Amino acid sequence: MSNTGLREVQPDDNAALLDLERKSPQGTRLKMHSERRDYLYRARLFENHRTIVAVNDGKVFGVLGATMKTVRLAGEDARAAMFYDLRLDPDYRTSLLGRHMLRNWLEMEKWAEAEGARIIYGMVKADNTPMLTIQRHKDGYRMAGRMIVLSQAVYRRRRVREQPEEVDLTEYNREMGEAVAVEYGDLALFPSDLRAAYLTEPMRETGLFSCYRLARGSSWASVGLYRVSREIWTRVTKLPWYYRAARPIVEAVRPVLALPVIPRAGDQVLYYHLFNHLAHGPEGMKLWSEIVRYLNNIALGEGATLMTGMFDPSDRFFDAYRRGALNRIDYEIGYRPLGGEATYSFSPFAPDVRDMD
Repeated sequence: MSNTGLREVQPDDNAALLDLERKSPQGTRLKMHSERRDYLYRARLFENHRTIVAVNDGKVFGVLGATMKTVRLAGEDARAAMFYDLRLDPDYRTSLLGRHMLRNWLEMEKWAEAEGARIIYGMVKADNTPMLTIQRHKDGYRMAGRMIVLSQAVYRRRRVREQPEEVDLTEYNREMGEAVAVEYGDLALFPSDLRAAYLTEPMRETGLFSCYRLARGSSWASVGLYRVSREIWTRVTKLPWYYRAARPIVEAVRPVLALPVIPRAGDQVLYYHLFNHLAHGPEGMKLWSEIVRYLNNIALGEGATLMTGMFDPSDRFFDAYRRGALNRIDYEIGYRPLGGEATYSFSPFAPDVRDMD
């Protein structure tokens, strides 16, 4: 096996990939990078995935992951490859070896086409200029949708009038999955393996996904909870000056006034993720809000500091969740058709909780 070039990821690459992740902070004023125990955790949430690394004299300096899905595309189910976790060591970004990442991309495209993918697609932060530049210069690559991640601070117990029930997904996995499909199943990128199952088998095996439901009369609501920070979390590397200036003041009054924690550079940020938002009936949205407050209390009790949600901007839950949000991160969703020139719109689209990192 060559010590320079591209190859399939190996189990003993984990430490090098985690180091590469630390070298790849994202954000502008507020910079953070992801951390995880197992770099391939996200990949293992899917049945069919591939990860290719770029190496120089045995050193891993780049990586790209992809997974095959069947998703909703232009009103029908179609095979698609989602590209994710594109990382390139900063020391190689201006070198000739950095071109291996373009070869990596092309190799992954060939794999996707051989697997029957109609498109490749991915999501990139709207302020990640280097990655957006690479993608916009790819022949035929188009931006076609937006995703917004909203974060609510978890720092105090919220008043809950009625405790939701945790749904037994061993018994009601199909029923709840079908309910989600009614709400989101016709939207772009909705994954077909979640059309009749709230959780796939790989998701269930993690023990990190659950669902909470509340009913009153003819109304009901439900929300999924993903304890993602037990496997993936973020670490702050740089704070804007106004965060640094506000932190001593906030810390001084927090003993007498409930306020969000402002992290320091180097602090971990642990987050839980809410997904599959459903609400039906005249009191549905009130019940949904009650569940969100209850999940805040779960997150607080388990040490999370943020509670996040992924939304299409047109999602009816977006504005409701935004009202309590501390932070917002915008993503662009881009794609390239394989074997044709078809054009697609991902607005509106259905977020897949497995894409959360």
